[in-house]
Formats: sequence, C-alpha cells, structure tokens
Amino acid sequence: MNLLFVYGTLLPEFNLSISKLLRSEADFIGHGFVFAKLYDIGEYPGIVLDYSLENKVYGNVYHLHNPESTFRILDEYEEINSSLPEENEYIRSIVKVYLSEHEVEANVYVYVKDISILKIIPSGQYISYLKN
Repeated sequence: MNLLFVYGTLLPEFNLSISKLLRSEADFIGHGFVFAKLYDIGEYPGIVLDYSLENKVYGNVYHLHNPESTFRILDEYEEINSSLPEENEYIRSIVKVYLSEHEVEANVYVYVKDISILKIIPSGQYISYLKN
C-alpha cells in the first residue's frame, strides 16, 4: 500500500522538515476526506474513524515513491513503537479516502488514546481551525 492520507502537521502548509520530506518522497494525488472526527490534541491533531459516516476530516492523498523507507520515517515521527504498542498515540491504518471523482484506500495515522477531554474540530479541517 503506497498511498497516504494526511490531515495535520504533515500537510505542506506547515512547511516542517517532515512535510518537506514527504513532498520530496511522494507525489500529490489530490484532496480528499475520510469519515472521521478530528480532535485538537495540543500541538497537533488526531482523527478517530467515524463509522456513522456523519463526520468528515479533510486532507491530502500522496503516492509514496518508496513506502517502506518513508513509512519507517513517518512512523518514527508519529512515535509509533512496535515494541510497546500500548504506549502509542497513533496506529497506521488503511482507510477509504474519498477524492472528488473516485475513492482509494490509503494509510492514515489514527489516534488511539482517550478522546473524552479533547476538543473536537467540527469543520474537519485542521488548517482552517488554526487560522480561526
């Protein structure tokens, strides 16, 4: 699976070294959304999949040139530790992403910790949330 859906600090608008790396290691496929809820975790967002299909989170889909090495770097950035999975904030899952003319399956980083005290971002758009 060489597609990745990003919705937060990996977006190019953040201009971080990790988002620059992603742009150099992948081709932009298009804008899309997943059925999920977007939460403000503090310095970054997290999504929780929404099986009711009522909430959308918007982001970008990328085709990775070398998924194995790029996911190794991204998993480290997202602090995914396969030795201690119970401590991870995120897991990388494959989800259906809806693009303007079709749908694809892509990897996405899904938040797995308690969301009960987190603020939901109703628009599903992290960039516009930060601007307001």
